Amino acid sequence: MDAKNMVTVRKNGPLLSFTYEELLAHHGGAMPGGVALAFRMLQWVFTDVLKTIPERGQCSFYSGLGENGRGIIDTVTKVLGVVENDSLRLDKAYSLDKTGPMAPGGGRYYFECGTKDKLVKLAVKDGAIPEEFFRCSAEMHRKRQSGEPITQAETDHLQQLRIELSKAILAADSSDLFVLL
Repeated sequence: MDAKNMVTVRKNGPLLSFTYEELLAHHGGAMPGGVALAFRMLQWVFTDVLKTIPERGQCSFYSGLGENGRGIIDTVTKVLGVVENDSLRLDKAYSLDKTGPMAPGGGRYYFECGTKDKLVKLAVKDGAIPEEFFRCSAEMHRKRQSGEPITQAETDHLQQLRIELSKAILAADSSDLFVLL
């Protein structure tokens, strides 16, 4: 399979590769945009920025989305093994003075990803995520927090936006998605 369609790590020496589809199936499919974003982020950080194949279990990852962004969290934990080595940080407050779009559920689209000796700080570029996704997602967060009912049509619309977002992210060039900080 083409390396462009995979993210690869080492696991005690041998290579272990994951496709977007495998990671989406592992996640369960609820947040395909988050899976796509993490997939492309890991490809970019390790292939283009660090130019290395990292050792699984010797990486770290920080998400400015906190506990939100399950697609991102599920992807990086599966690929990098950051839960097993206690190197996953989820803290919205830490990201508030950083660069990156504000997230609908709080925090920022700011991340730190690295190996045991190199750390990459990056953010999602402004405009990389469509405004309609932000608006709809923010409204759903607001309704959940206030206890307002959410209709099936609203849920379906947000899921459709997530699917469209995943397709756009997977088709985009990394330089249109992320900025190094």
